[in-house]
Amino acid sequence: MKPRRCKATFVKAKVRLPGRERPGRRQRRVLGRASLRIARRTETRGAHGGSWRRLLGFLRPYKGRLALAALLGFATVAANVGLMGTSGYLIAKAALRPETVLLLFVPIVGVRFFGISRGVLRYLERLASHDLTFRILQRIRVWLYERLERGGVTLLERRSGGDVLGVMMSDVEQLQNLYLRVIAPPIAAALTALLGTALLAAFDPYLGAILGGMLLVAGVGLPWINVRAGRRKGRELAAGRGRLYAETADLLAGLTEAAIFGRTRDRIDRIAAGQARLDRLQSGLNRLGAFTNGAMLALAHVTLWLVLLCAAWLTANGRLEGLYIPAVAMIALACFEAVTPLPAAFQELGHTMESAERLFAMADEAEAAGERGLCKARAATVDADRETAAASRGPAASQRAVPALLEAAGSDWALQVRALSCRYGPDAPYALRDLSLTLRPGRRIAVVGPSGAGKSTLLQCLLGLREIDGGSIRLNGCDLKETQEGDASLLFGYVSQRVQVFNASAADNIRLGRPDASDEDMRRAAHQALIGDKLSALPEGYGTVIGEWGASLSGGERQRLALARALLLDAPAILFDEPETGLDALTARAFEDNMEAALKDKAVLWATHRLSGLARMDEILVLDQGSVRERGTHAELLRERGLYWRMWRLEREQDWQEEAAHIATA
Repeated sequence: MKPRRCKATFVKAKVRLPGRERPGRRQRRVLGRASLRIARRTETRGAHGGSWRRLLGFLRPYKGRLALAALLGFATVAANVGLMGTSGYLIAKAALRPETVLLLFVPIVGVRFFGISRGVLRYLERLASHDLTFRILQRIRVWLYERLERGGVTLLERRSGGDVLGVMMSDVEQLQNLYLRVIAPPIAAALTALLGTALLAAFDPYLGAILGGMLLVAGVGLPWINVRAGRRKGRELAAGRGRLYAETADLLAGLTEAAIFGRTRDRIDRIAAGQARLDRLQSGLNRLGAFTNGAMLALAHVTLWLVLLCAAWLTANGRLEGLYIPAVAMIALACFEAVTPLPAAFQELGHTMESAERLFAMADEAEAAGERGLCKARAATVDADRETAAASRGPAASQRAVPALLEAAGSDWALQVRALSCRYGPDAPYALRDLSLTLRPGRRIAVVGPSGAGKSTLLQCLLGLREIDGGSIRLNGCDLKETQEGDASLLFGYVSQRVQVFNASAADNIRLGRPDASDEDMRRAAHQALIGDKLSALPEGYGTVIGEWGASLSGGERQRLALARALLLDAPAILFDEPETGLDALTARAFEDNMEAALKDKAVLWATHRLSGLARMDEILVLDQGSVRERGTHAELLRERGLYWRMWRLEREQDWQEEAAHIATA
């Protein structure tokens, strides 16, 4: 027992030694902050490393062009070094008044060669580097758009449109500096430093050591100081630009409402204050850049004087011919042409990595949303009827095309929705639950219910814009997720309640889904949608530019233009989301009559909260909180006196009250 007590006592004494005291509360707080800073720094470095590797992935397809542009950049600086060195030697040689000018022939030819080649190489280098930059930008934009398109609906529920716009505009534009200002300058500087050091070391090792050391200080030390001093302002500037994009986008989107409620000046003041902050940050960075440029110029002149003094000492000791003193001095000065852009390159590296991290974060978020939907749909397909699944997964099922399936089926195609369920998040309630329906040519189905019942969610699931948590959507037994990507959109024409009209001509807006449509087909679709007379009366007819968001059209006219767009697409199925929004009663009735003939052979899914005109529907689904409460024809649902009957009676009472008020006012 005694040895154990001695050991325990020793351990206690060891813990209580002055050098090993347990840290107090303040010390623990300091250590915690330090650990947090280290963790954040490690996390940032890890994120930067991952983003850097992903950025380099955009360069891999252009390895040859990258090597060519880098070689041309180095050759341009090398030609300048040769020009300056040869010029110095020529001046010194001419000052000695040689017996014949033939003794100056070689340096004269050298000056002429390096002078001409420098201009030619600079032109070729700019041509190659900018071509490479534009190719990289094109690849980044296409890559980003592909991911945003896949999960854009879910992404815009989590991020503001201004935030997305800021990433697509500001951050993508920042990435154009990836090669020009981040990768190319260090490569050219490193090769030039090796060349200059080797040339001066050929005259004497001391000269090479002086130039190499000063280039190292100017090319590494000064940029490091510049980055440390401007890192915080650079981050604030990048974040401020994103906020400014968001503020501007919100102001433009809500300009009418802000003017109505007298809040335009407040929003403009907020934007002006944000711009003022950006100006101050940019001014601070400009001052830092000016200081860095001045320091770089000072280091270049200090290097020149050090090389001159060393060359003079070497000449006095007989180790260097005096004729070469101007040449080595001019070579040393010319080498700083490649080192001067490095502080800006290191600063641009920080800005580029910040932009890359925001871009990759948004792309990953959108891609994850799209992949979750794809995986859930495939899992639901596996859990469905195994015999039907096995038939649909025949040879090359993943390569099936919707047009081929429709052509093979002819007029007997069927779109079957079975036990469809959907929710907006893992912990969110179901927006749709166990919904089933079948669309066939000539069949009309209406989906009704109060706002938030799940009508628009159903249409988004059919269009592939919303991930599915359960069930399946099959065309002739083939799951739409197993068809060729993008083909499912050829199955549907779609008219939303919030119409997107572009700042283009009326004809271009109608031809959005079918650019090759003839003028005759386009005009026929416009007249079927009851918008043809309005567009013909415009100053330039169908060629009139109708403004951003269709500013020259009323709300109802924009809705009818969207109807014409869907009709021109000539898809076998048409999805309507509140199609009569903004239409008066007479126009709505005329539209319904026109649709009877125009959509005779098409499948129609009509989502609406208005019950007028639904007597023409073959089936009506009544949704309530995502579930089908009732289904049947208009007459059957009225006889049941359920939810549909109560909605219909309330709508009739509202119409009677509005009509009575109109008569009393008249």
